[in-house]
Amino acid sequence: MTDTITRDTLAQAAAHGLGIGHLTPGQAWAAHRLAMPPERLKRPLASHITALLENVERLARRRFFDDVAPDDAEAMIHRAHDEDHPMFLRGPILETLRDGMEEFFPGLKPSSVDEEGRPVFKLADLAQALGASEEDLLAHAEKMGIADQLRTTPPKPLH
Repeated sequence: MTDTITRDTLAQAAAHGLGIGHLTPGQAWAAHRLAMPPERLKRPLASHITALLENVERLARRRFFDDVAPDDAEAMIHRAHDEDHPMFLRGPILETLRDGMEEFFPGLKPSSVDEEGRPVFKLADLAQALGASEEDLLAHAEKMGIADQLRTTPPKPLH
């Protein structure tokens, strides 16, 4: 990512959870969220701009973390996949989940990708990797209220 702050580069940084120039990922997201003009984001940031960005970032963090118990991994995983939250908060959790998948299920490979380029796994492959039946996984998805996220339409195959 470039260090030049424009509306487009700020939007890209916010979408990917990245910092840009001298802005942290949270500041970049907050500035984009506020549609702040790039000329207001030059170094050094004015103290009132810094305070405004910190407040917006703090509100996003509070919304993301506040009602989740520290030991509630399922809630955090759900939050990490909830696109209503900013990527600068979701990204580190998604990266940890990807790393865990690679470490604990090295043979499990995606069979395709969805419209947004995210990996898609076959239910049979997941069941085998977890040592469970497909029926058990479907029942668990129903119980957790995520059965609607299971695909029945063919995704784009990987080459």
